Amino acid sequence: MSNEGINRLARILDWRMKLHDNKPPLMDFGTIQDDMSLLTNNFPLPIPSGDYLTSISELKPGDRVLMAWVGDDAVVIGAV
Repeated sequence: MSNEGINRLARILDWRMKLHDNKPPLMDFGTIQDDMSLLTNNFPLPIPSGDYLTSISELKPGDRVLMAWVGDDAVVIGAV
């Protein structure tokens, strides 16, 4: 490989690693807030009720939950 090829490969690898680093973890913990929004450990803003999915029928304020990021959607998996 020429230096140009090595440099191009290095730039592509650097770009791909930065893309990977900017994504949130797949699993996270969170807390259900008084207004039923979800505040996760790794996302700085509460996610309003109705903007996250849940497999639990009865959530209440103060519940600690395990959640997963599925694409850009937050999904509450269970209470912990």
